[in-house]
Amino acid sequence: MKVRASLVLLVVLHGSVSHAVIYDITQQSGLIAPAFRGDANTTFFGWNEGQFFGQPVPSSVTRILNNPVTSTGNVGLGNGVQFYQDDRSSSPFVMIGSSAGNIYTGIGPIGKQAAATLVAPASPGSVDSGFTTIVIQGRTTTAGGFSSLDLLLSNYPVFSSINGVSPSFIIAGNASNQGQWWAQYNVPGSATNYTIGLTFPGGSTTAPISIAGMSVDTYWSPTSYANVSAVPEPSTIALLLLGCAVFAVFRFGARGLLCRAK
Repeated sequence: MKVRASLVLLVVLHGSVSHAVIYDITQQSGLIAPAFRGDANTTFFGWNEGQFFGQPVPSSVTRILNNPVTSTGNVGLGNGVQFYQDDRSSSPFVMIGSSAGNIYTGIGPIGKQAAATLVAPASPGSVDSGFTTIVIQGRTTTAGGFSSLDLLLSNYPVFSSINGVSPSFIIAGNASNQGQWWAQYNVPGSATNYTIGLTFPGGSTTAPISIAGMSVDTYWSPTSYANVSAVPEPSTIALLLLGCAVFAVFRFGARGLLCRAK
């Protein structure tokens, strides 16, 4: 998994800020409450399992992701939260929901790629200044039956950039045998809301995506980004860093230290 290894290293390098709080996804049993949640100039919202299409869950012909009421957090639709699939007004639309009320794109006739838009309200102390951190988390259903953990980890949302800033992204199996991901933006400046595009994989040859829970946190500070990040198990990172060190010694040490020993 070369791509996943490079993503892990990216987070490690960007997480070298002093006093950073680093969360190990493999040790979590659900979505993480970032250390800054509840502080001044922060917002938080999300959806629990089965809450993405309202209650009761509509039938498939009317099951459209179209701004569901948030089931957790301190802001909601009345504060500017939006979450909708881009073709919600088209006929036909791409069905991306399961009968359990979770976001799902499968293989076969319903397995079409879908796009959605997420609008996250923020609470900056001063607009157009400072530093903004946005953390978007999600988890899948529990692995079992047709959905092995490897299958659940193989497909996930792809997030657009914000003002040219792409998110760092980590996905791993958590302690509840679910796929869990953490996407983090560090965006210069501030705004009262942020619009993010999501692409859900799908198609006759792709594995399904399953999202059973999702949360969005925003943080603003006049001086710095939030000192938080997520990683897989520490042993994975240690091996990656060891490999980088060995490579560096092999490539540069032989021509530097060893040559000077002559």
